Amino acid sequence: MTAKPFDVVLFGATGYTGRQAVLALLHRAATQPLRWAVAGRDAAKLDALLRELVPPLADRPGVLVADANNLESLQALASQANVLLNLAGPYALTGEAVVQACIAHRTHYLDLTGETFWVQQLIARHHRAAKAAEVKIIPSCGYEALPFDLATLWAAHQLHERSGEPCRDVKLVVSVVGPRIKSIRDAVSGGTVASLRSLLEYDTTDCVRNPACLLPVDALDAAEVAQRNAYRFSPHYDEDVQAVTAPTIPAPFVNPPTVLRSQALMAGSGLFTTDFRYQESMNMKSLVPNVSFLPDASTLPLQWAAAASLGVPLANLSAALSGPLKFERAPLRKLIEWLAPKPGEGPSDDVLANTGYGIDIFATSLNGKKMRGRLNAQGHPGYRSTPEMAVTAAVGLARGTLGRTPHVGIVTPATGLGIEAVGAMREAGLVFSVVA
Repeated sequence: MTAKPFDVVLFGATGYTGRQAVLALLHRAATQPLRWAVAGRDAAKLDALLRELVPPLADRPGVLVADANNLESLQALASQANVLLNLAGPYALTGEAVVQACIAHRTHYLDLTGETFWVQQLIARHHRAAKAAEVKIIPSCGYEALPFDLATLWAAHQLHERSGEPCRDVKLVVSVVGPRIKSIRDAVSGGTVASLRSLLEYDTTDCVRNPACLLPVDALDAAEVAQRNAYRFSPHYDEDVQAVTAPTIPAPFVNPPTVLRSQALMAGSGLFTTDFRYQESMNMKSLVPNVSFLPDASTLPLQWAAAASLGVPLANLSAALSGPLKFERAPLRKLIEWLAPKPGEGPSDDVLANTGYGIDIFATSLNGKKMRGRLNAQGHPGYRSTPEMAVTAAVGLARGTLGRTPHVGIVTPATGLGIEAVGAMREAGLVFSVVA
């Protein structure tokens, strides 16, 4: 890749998540050489942010002015970065021009989108050009969908090392760790709300009901993959985790298409069977009130009730987004506006630091050999873990310690970053371990 002034440029640095990403980049730059810059449309706000956050003796990052609605400024921005980390969503409105600029200047690109329909558009419109330019365009490098994608890749590698067999299915069960979330606004990030708004306003595809929507355009088995991996919105008692499970929050239709695209892009690697199946769910025991003096079984009614309270709205969301009638979406629009944090708002420092999440990982090989693992992650999924993961990915790509895979074009976290990302993500607070 041609040398450019900056290893990493952070576009959209002045938002709540952007601020956390700046802190993460400052931490990286304090321990290893890093040429980086912040970018946005308001130079004064960027300068004020850096005056507040950059320690007196630390090297000050560069400041670049660019507007997502100004194509010339985006071209200039992309020309100065080896890797561009785009936090300026919602991506369906302005992200495509940023991607095009990165392809034109052979700049690797990452973002945090949960707008699967927009990723589908990127694949259709720009995958060939990005592949020809040999750049990695990697959407969804935050809580959606990086840890789920990497967990699936890691499980397949573990099975292959143990048995020499490909992975036939993976099941992931997510749990919340740390203080119980008291406010829904502490659980839902502003970026997630923006993605949901974008879905309601612009999504006319089948992505919310079709887990195969991101498969390569020439995939012949897309209908079969969709049927095999159909979303399940109803509550379920999972014997492996001894808890009621529900659809993952904030949206169960973001991670599966990404994971299934990874599996399709890695066809021929020997890691996955051709009939691979992916499942994910939320452990409701981790969300209901903890009554310490009562046996676990006593919380089952609460778990079932909480699971239903999640599953029904998410099923309605999927049905509304798949429906052609705009009025069907009006109640959901009101709900999303109620959930939305105000500009600049976010969880308390205590919630950011002490809330975490875990993912129980269950994998089965071609001939039935099993593996169980665990991913433990520090920090709030949306506001703390997400920027740490994205920054780790961006810095690793810039340094060449990640991204040694042959996959280029519109790719996924797993295929774009590679298995090396499992170890690298320790710096972001993600630790993978084999349980059995």
